[in-house]
Amino acid sequence: MLDSVIVCDDSRFARQQLIRSLPAGLSREILTASHGEEALQLLRQGHGELLFLDLNMPGIDGYQVLEAIRNEQLNTLVIVVSGDIQVQAHQRILSLGALAFLQKPLQQDQLLSTLRQCGVFNASMDHSAHVVSRPTEEKIGYEESLQEIVNIAMGQAARQLADLLNLFIHLPIPQVRLISTAQLQQKMGQWLEEEGNMVVSQGFIGSSISGECLIHFLQDDISRIAPLMGFDEEVGEDRQSLLIELSSMLSGTLLLGLSDLLGLRFSRSHPALVKPSESSLLNQEQPQQALSVSLAYTIPSQQIQCTLLLLFTDASLSPLQRRLSLIAE
Repeated sequence: MLDSVIVCDDSRFARQQLIRSLPAGLSREILTASHGEEALQLLRQGHGELLFLDLNMPGIDGYQVLEAIRNEQLNTLVIVVSGDIQVQAHQRILSLGALAFLQKPLQQDQLLSTLRQCGVFNASMDHSAHVVSRPTEEKIGYEESLQEIVNIAMGQAARQLADLLNLFIHLPIPQVRLISTAQLQQKMGQWLEEEGNMVVSQGFIGSSISGECLIHFLQDDISRIAPLMGFDEEVGEDRQSLLIELSSMLSGTLLLGLSDLLGLRFSRSHPALVKPSESSLLNQEQPQQALSVSLAYTIPSQQIQCTLLLLFTDASLSPLQRRLSLIAE
């Protein structure tokens, strides 16, 4: 049995889910860290023979934690647990010294198999053993649960984009908040006020949950993306089909992953360009507010960024919250 294990993830939802999956005989103490610096502080104090590490976190991210562990020669074994399933991400964490990579959502059989392969747990250990210290579970709000689920689905979409372009995609931390109709209209106006900017919309509905996915491209980013997909930089009329194809892949993969994690199926409309004179699907319904999840896919090496805004109608909030509460239990 290990003396202590650290679970580092900015999501309380993810931390609790991982801790629930750990075998009781693994460690005498389980500690948590909500960001990279907190994990490093615990390691520098001599805690954490084993560290479960997320990659995408505010401040010091998982890659920087791995670099610090190597540079400071901190004595710990690291298993990365992340929704970022890009091949380059996997290769990078192994090159930085991580023992293994586990994909979110975490599967307990894969966790136990990995622990055995890393030599920190075996069948002879007493599964009924009690840890000396296990963090008290806190009630998780639906916003935190949704953020983590979108984070996982976002990683699946990024993997497809990375494979298509053969480039590493930097993933953000999704931001969840309620947004009014006026704020949404203002955002759309800002996105489309400059000539050449484009927004692609795709609606979805399923099990009383509906909304739309908006993807915003700046004109300069469109010019940079075009050569990566086999188009000339001056793509002209072809840029509409280019962006619709790219948006369909991003929003379609995101919505498919999200529906799988929620345990339902979304019917999706065909993606279409939003014109300045037109309203988005949510505006047409005139809701008082919507639940928004915003994120930006960035390709650092090409200075490309596209912003994605996932919107749920006001009427979707109650059924969505019920779904998320069941997952969090």
